[in-house]
Amino acid sequence: MTQPITADLLGQAAARFPDRTALREPARDETISFAELDERAQDIAVGLLKAGFESGDHLSVLLADSVEFVELLFASAWAGLVFNPISYRVPPKRLAYVLKHAESSGFIFDEKCLETVDALETEELPNTVVGVGVDSEPADISYDQLEGSEAAGTNPMPADTDIDESDPALLLYTSGTTGRPKGVLHSHRTVVNAALLSLPYNRLRPTDVNVALGPLYHVGPLLCNILPALNVGACNVIQHEFDPATTLKRIESEGITTMWGVPTHVRALVNEPSIEDRDIEHVRMIHYSGAAMPAAVAKRARGHVSDCEFVNAYGTTEIVFGTLIYPEFHDEKLGSIGQAAPNAAVRVVDPENPVPDAVAGTDEVGELLVNASTRMLEYWRDPEATDEAIVDGWYRTGDLGRRDEDGFLYFVDRKDDMIVSGGENIYPAEVEDVLHGHPDVVSGAVVGVPDDEWGEVVTAFVVPATKELSSDDLEAFFVESDELESFKRPRQYVFERELPKTSSDKIDRRALLESVTTD
Repeated sequence: MTQPITADLLGQAAARFPDRTALREPARDETISFAELDERAQDIAVGLLKAGFESGDHLSVLLADSVEFVELLFASAWAGLVFNPISYRVPPKRLAYVLKHAESSGFIFDEKCLETVDALETEELPNTVVGVGVDSEPADISYDQLEGSEAAGTNPMPADTDIDESDPALLLYTSGTTGRPKGVLHSHRTVVNAALLSLPYNRLRPTDVNVALGPLYHVGPLLCNILPALNVGACNVIQHEFDPATTLKRIESEGITTMWGVPTHVRALVNEPSIEDRDIEHVRMIHYSGAAMPAAVAKRARGHVSDCEFVNAYGTTEIVFGTLIYPEFHDEKLGSIGQAAPNAAVRVVDPENPVPDAVAGTDEVGELLVNASTRMLEYWRDPEATDEAIVDGWYRTGDLGRRDEDGFLYFVDRKDDMIVSGGENIYPAEVEDVLHGHPDVVSGAVVGVPDDEWGEVVTAFVVPATKELSSDDLEAFFVESDELESFKRPRQYVFERELPKTSSDKIDRRALLESVTTD
């Protein structure tokens, strides 16, 4: 039997639910059914081939979340192209690097990204440049011209676009906080496996109205949220960017029932004053990843969505997801990333000898290794990094974790983020968990600042809810909480209006460290 490819995820839904709403983009008051989305994706695929693209080419896109983004994902699959979504927040130099490294044959961007694209030299752009809402330079042709191909609706796909499940389908670049971003190459098999294998835990239904709070150029919202939601026939609300007040308004007005995000999103929503004026009790499921949910945030969220279930999954761009915790265990094991997902095996191994057989004991901290059917093919054009990351089929995550006596896994921290102060190992995440329990802390992050006496000192960056919050207040809170040994408590506090974020909406600890160590 022929295995499905990425485009089949939509095709199956279009056959079952042709007239149901697939996408809704409130900002543009645009609604599109499953049948319309499937037809438009095929029409655009024909337009791409007519524009000179060939099966196997890489197509880079710089778009805000939109109907066009989703259309191009499926159009690329139909045409046999490798879809390469790029963060719309990317600076020009990083964009030029990705386009060159990805060996992109074509590039599609929207008018929101025009200033970034204009900063590039002509020779830094691929041969074919398509503008969404832009019909002049640097665009060669407009998106409307692709969609308006003379073959529209007939889908006369050339015979040589036959696609195998093992063929490359998706090229995602890591955020590159530790150097140049790496290109993570996934096959159609990976994409389909990720979408279908995530269904048992995200429990999406055809009657759901779903929203991804994070941008679709990330593996989580793309492969574990919107793709499975489309496949089961759910309606997906598209928002251009995350803004807490606007998102809460949309959750209420659109009748959102399920959402995907990271704890940063949930914290921002429950801290948004307008939440008190919104009726959002219809939210039944929040699927999150990227970090543990602080107990204080989960408690506040329950005050507004009392019957909502929480699901946490752990993954990376390279493996998509490797663990999950079902709603039935979420509150009992709050902070856990669960157990190995149906698609994966997970081991905690000696961090100094991270090989599959060097398994750590119960509650011992070690590096997480994952062997999953959703693992990447390779790092694009980087065989050395690929060989270093994959050991006997196991992916070295670079993350530290532990397994408790019940077999539940806990993310401890990034291996590179560990603080060594006075010879003691301190994990920022454990300090941040306590910090986020203070009612006047909107958000916070902990880093190790170099120090002549201690090696590093624990430093907390804090966004306060009130101007009255002081270092003394926080120090007293840590002492009274009695959750951490004294050497793990912050020795200094830095108050900020906001904290820098990476392109994946995680707090950028390296930027914080640079802010206090750069003269």
